[in-house]
Amino acid sequence: MSSFRKVVDAILTSKYNKPFPVTLIPSAIGYYLGLKQGERQVQVLNEIRALGEGDIAQVERIADQPK
Repeated sequence: MSSFRKVVDAILTSKYNKPFPVTLIPSAIGYYLGLKQGERQVQVLNEIRALGEGDIAQVERIADQPK
């Protein structure tokens, strides 16, 4: 094995080799999806509340404004 290959293997297998995108991008994606899911749940609950009050116009207005 060449010395260059040994150095590359040592770098790639190091426990400190955790590049920024590998560690934080999945967390950022999960956080973003959680926020969007929360917004959707709020919208659905508002629609249900409006239905309980019998206000069909408000239900349609809420449904037409997705976040």
